[in-house]
Amino acid sequence: MTEKEAMMSTEHVPAIVTIGIATLDIYINRKRMYPGGNELNVAFDVNQLGARSGFMGVFADDRIGTLLEQTLIDAGVDTSYSHHEHGTSGYAIVDIIDGDRVFLDYNKQGVTDLYPFTFTEEELEYIKTFDAASMSTGSRLTPDKIRKLAENGIRCSYDFSDSFTDADIDAIAPSLRFAFFSCSHVSEERVREVLAKAVDLGCEVAVATRGELPSMAFDGKRYYTQERVPVVCIDAMGAGDSYISGFLTNYLSQSSPEGGADEDKVQCAMQAAVQYAARVITREGALGIGYDIDPAEIGELIGKPVSGATR
Repeated sequence: MTEKEAMMSTEHVPAIVTIGIATLDIYINRKRMYPGGNELNVAFDVNQLGARSGFMGVFADDRIGTLLEQTLIDAGVDTSYSHHEHGTSGYAIVDIIDGDRVFLDYNKQGVTDLYPFTFTEEELEYIKTFDAASMSTGSRLTPDKIRKLAENGIRCSYDFSDSFTDADIDAIAPSLRFAFFSCSHVSEERVREVLAKAVDLGCEVAVATRGELPSMAFDGKRYYTQERVPVVCIDAMGAGDSYISGFLTNYLSQSSPEGGADEDKVQCAMQAAVQYAARVITREGALGIGYDIDPAEIGELIGKPVSGATR
């Protein structure tokens, strides 16, 4: 059985569109750069798992923008409803210090920040051709825009990451079918509270990843736990995104868009998620795709000098 077959049932081939960011992760110490960003990663990963995949983002007319979009196109991801604007792409300058990732700089005024989606009727109709739309805190989509998607019958998935507040959950969860949280920094009691809150507000399933601890999920009926798959981690970049990709691809393959939560589906999706995430963290970069770069050329690539980029 192939990885794609293991991730999905034969009942339904899912279709997932992501709406948000595409960035370039530049590792100074490795002299390598890697395509990344939550929505780019999820679009790439669900495509690798056999789903029909689309990405709606804003690509800049710079070298990075061209590289990021071509990476998705080469993988078979549909980018036809992405926007193209004059400006600079998203990037993160990363260093490894004592084994930990340290973010030295990132683009605070990239094209995704300056030209956010408003969703035309044509774009909404395109999104409706997918089983779900996946977004994150980095997508630059306001609660009102996510609500607009939900009001148009779109199943929304949202990654709250690790900096969520109760106010964030109150504002966004009522528009969601799937909610994901990074909870390695909070107690199990708080995890249960967060998941229950998201489901009470309308989510079909809420899921929390917890670093090396078992992930948890709640569907309004019971809590689920899933042990991680023990592997030697090469690069944790994109680990949470790959979990989301594995979960959504498997879960949606088991049901039609009208289907509700089911105990077997939730547990099966969690198993698929940890299995795929385990594979992803054994490769470099979020996608396993990287490019060499001379640190002295980073400033030219991103259009500004970067401290520490010449070593």
